[in-house]
Amino acid sequence: MSWWLVAGLVLGIICGELFNHWLLAGLSLGFGLVLLVFSRRQAVALCVIFFAAGMLLTVFHLQGLYRPEYGREEVLLIKSTKLVQEGDSYAWQGKVLEPESLAGATVLIYSDSYSSGVYRLRGVLYPPVQYRNPGQGWHYKRKIYNGEIGCLNRPETLSYQPVSLNLLQRARENYRQNILDNIACPDSAALALALTTGDRSMLAGELKSALYLTGTGHIMAISGLHVGILLGLILGLLRFLRLSRAVAAIIALVCIAVYIVFAGPSPSLVRAALMAAWGVAALLAGREKQGFTALQWTVFAMLLYNPLQLFDYAFVFSLISTFVCLRAKGSLDKLLVFLPTLIRQTAAVTILIQLVALPLVIGLFGSSSLWSLFANIVIVPLMPFLAGFSLLAGLLPGAMGAVVAFPARILLKGVAAFLTLLTEFPLPIRMGGLGLALTAVASLGLLLHLSGLGFKKTAYLLVTGMSIVVLVFNFFTHCVTTVWFLDVGQGEAIVIRARGQWTLVDCGDARAGEKAVLPALRYLGADRLKRVIISHPHADHLGGLAAVLAEVPADQVVVNFSLDLPQATEVSAPVTVLDGLEICSHQLELANVNDTSLLVSLGGDKVLLTGDIEADGEMLYSPRLRPHQVLKVAHHGSKSSTSPAFLEQVRPGIAVVSCGLANSFGFPDESTLDNLARAKCRVYRIDVCGCVRAVFWPWGGVSVKTFAGR
Repeated sequence: MSWWLVAGLVLGIICGELFNHWLLAGLSLGFGLVLLVFSRRQAVALCVIFFAAGMLLTVFHLQGLYRPEYGREEVLLIKSTKLVQEGDSYAWQGKVLEPESLAGATVLIYSDSYSSGVYRLRGVLYPPVQYRNPGQGWHYKRKIYNGEIGCLNRPETLSYQPVSLNLLQRARENYRQNILDNIACPDSAALALALTTGDRSMLAGELKSALYLTGTGHIMAISGLHVGILLGLILGLLRFLRLSRAVAAIIALVCIAVYIVFAGPSPSLVRAALMAAWGVAALLAGREKQGFTALQWTVFAMLLYNPLQLFDYAFVFSLISTFVCLRAKGSLDKLLVFLPTLIRQTAAVTILIQLVALPLVIGLFGSSSLWSLFANIVIVPLMPFLAGFSLLAGLLPGAMGAVVAFPARILLKGVAAFLTLLTEFPLPIRMGGLGLALTAVASLGLLLHLSGLGFKKTAYLLVTGMSIVVLVFNFFTHCVTTVWFLDVGQGEAIVIRARGQWTLVDCGDARAGEKAVLPALRYLGADRLKRVIISHPHADHLGGLAAVLAEVPADQVVVNFSLDLPQATEVSAPVTVLDGLEICSHQLELANVNDTSLLVSLGGDKVLLTGDIEADGEMLYSPRLRPHQVLKVAHHGSKSSTSPAFLEQVRPGIAVVSCGLANSFGFPDESTLDNLARAKCRVYRIDVCGCVRAVFWPWGGVSVKTFAGR
């Protein structure tokens, strides 16, 4: 199979996800069939047919996705599956049995207790990611496309029926208990469990952070490294028993299949297992070096089975890393010939994987570490011993397990101490926007140079062209004004990019400042803020200020007269205090702090940001206001704001309501939505559609895109 056919399939899947339309896919298929019949270039025709097949399969799978309604109270019948760790807390996963429209979907339940069984729960269903902002799109798609539709937070238990463990669950529990008993060290046992099964539920927060901060978190993702170790152990044992090559191969493949069922069929594990099966078959047939052929057919089979796997970053990383190692390892080995063989081979693989991982990891998680290369060169050669001894410690009970667990415990303790030590001297790499795009292009260029594909001049031209495109695109994006209304739950935070400078208006609450605003700023490439404006001193607007300014410097913080200044000055930011009432040259006694909100008008008529201003404040400001294209609805859509008179003065075509999903205040109020409807506003609710992005074009137009695409 040619890589061009696989590329056609991949491109078709991407287009199918972008356009999601049966007609386009059908037309592509028809065009390909016509080419196949009437054209002499059958390779081109086949590529078009594969493209159309990718589109058709993707549209078919997208049409079959679950479509839950978030923010509504639901009654769900759920069968528990496993305990998981989510951030700093624990939760359990379950499969939905009822209602029928969601049957088979996976739901995450945050609860104070857990027992295996079938639960009938009542609670509000939330999206699978807490904050739907720039940088979270791939995480969100990965979960939705895998059937992980959302979570319930402390739901009410209406009924519970215990269920005895099945054979697979008992085997997993026995393995887990053997690990705990034999290794007899909580951190080492948790790491052993993560290394061999991908179960991270027991990892302490400090150790888990150390793994990710040092770029070694991939050792917990069951993939080709683990399959290779397992295959080597099994084949070595079977050869020691002097079994024939064919019998040993069959037993090894059966063991790999059992391992997939035991650990769970993640895309990276299935990819590695299929390639291992192909390699074993090639070995039996007397054909060696079948890596590329195995990878081609594996990718083709997996994408035909489920094309949405292409949007799983673990699958993409596994695929690209494997391809790069197969293609470029020989070239890098020659450059590192001065090193001892073991160190050279480990360093070559590690460098190649880091070149692939750097832009991907920073784009997905906001940062990487300069320690990553060094940490991986130390850890990866130890993996056969770490995984091998850990696996035996889990499989062998009693004295035998304790014997093999001793070296595992020593090694695992050493690894944990080493990684924790590195985190004492953090060397983070953080970038976004232009820097991230150019890093990705540079990584691609270096990988093409090492690949030895025979078209280095073309590769250099391609990389140069891509760099120019990135720079031109960056220039034009800085020529337009863009506003992001971030999803921060029940709060408010707005990012503005105008003339290449960044402004942040409000910061959400303390948690949102750290978990929502900061990651969004990093992803967008806002490494310095021209100014931060705090509309008024309420926690849902001000609480995240310290967290934001601790990481992203600002030239100026603008507040109103009622702000408690130590909140801002503790982060060493220059503070400008404005009296919001003086802007309008009026004197009016306002008892409500919401009415002291600073109003921000961008570009005179582009967007009006209103803080939490209420009716009295609207009356005060209205005479000075001009029509605006976009209105940020005041006070999260409260009935005390957004009067018909105010809307008549501002005359917005688009209104954005910043409110949290299923918030306790009942925002937005129906009367406010009615006022907006009568004013013929297009309304975007952040609780419904996540982050809202508005782009203001030089010719006066405005385009709006939401995180959820609606």
